[in-house]
Amino acid sequence: MRRFLFAILMLLLVSCSNSTGYKKRLDVYCYDREPQELVIRQYDKALFEIDTMNFAEGVSGLHDDFPELIPACLDEEQINYLKLFVTDTFCLRINDLVRQTFPDVTKIESDVKSVYQHLNYYYPDIPILPTYTYISGIDENSGPIMVTPDYVMISLDYYLSNKNLIYDYVGMPRFMSLRCRPENIGRDLAQELYFKYLRRNIITRDVLSEMIERGKMYYFIEALMPSAPDSLLLGYSASQMKWAENNEGHVWASVVGNKMLYDNDLEVKRMLFNEGPFTAAYSTDAPARLGDFLGLHIVRSFMSSNDVSLTNLLNISDEQEIFQMSQYKPSKR
Repeated sequence: MRRFLFAILMLLLVSCSNSTGYKKRLDVYCYDREPQELVIRQYDKALFEIDTMNFAEGVSGLHDDFPELIPACLDEEQINYLKLFVTDTFCLRINDLVRQTFPDVTKIESDVKSVYQHLNYYYPDIPILPTYTYISGIDENSGPIMVTPDYVMISLDYYLSNKNLIYDYVGMPRFMSLRCRPENIGRDLAQELYFKYLRRNIITRDVLSEMIERGKMYYFIEALMPSAPDSLLLGYSASQMKWAENNEGHVWASVVGNKMLYDNDLEVKRMLFNEGPFTAAYSTDAPARLGDFLGLHIVRSFMSSNDVSLTNLLNISDEQEIFQMSQYKPSKR
């Protein structure tokens, strides 16, 4: 009887270790890393504060503070474009909402600095670039964060928490505007850094390889924001997150049981990875991108079960190896 109880206890300890081991590895001290100071310059604020009666002179004067954004010599077409932008009624409306939501950038600087310091801890050769805030006009072509070779741009009008139903006005689906909150800035920055510097240019072959690739990305984001909740990492609401956690074993069983894991069918991939308000195949309460959710948990299980660094994880090209060594076996609740 004692041996039986001891065996049960050891199984529980192994289970707890596997579920939390990766978290301990991500708890790194990086606050002595660069940047020790971070100043985010507010291009949006400076641009909208220009006196439109002397706009050409005012915008030319921004070159010293924003050399990457404002050329030393602006032509008439460029000046007219910027003036039309800052006098557009919709852009003025957005600017008012941005000023209300972000009276200063102190919290943004703190969040972004932490992301950069964690990045520098893992990848000291990746440059820490000048970082600016701006207003895009909620331009879907530019997105909320841009990481260029020379600077980083944070579009503050993508983080207004749907104040005054501004995202409804532009036709953004609610499942997307759910993520347009100030706390998402660091998370979106981490994702764009991954896309810019670390994502492999490959064509995934099947559902499993897509899961693993996406799981790597989310794990990287978590490494740069180790205290972020899963709902923030995955872009789920609290109720969606609860459904995913409560049904992880059932979803996994359906993927395996229906032989989807090594399937390359586009419809199957759409069901598991496409954006949307829910996954109809499971429930209207089930979030979309359940393949992302499973992929993150497979990678976490792999990192908890193996002595592998973040950089080594991202360099592993054999998704099957990660899966087999993950010992991922979620239980049905």
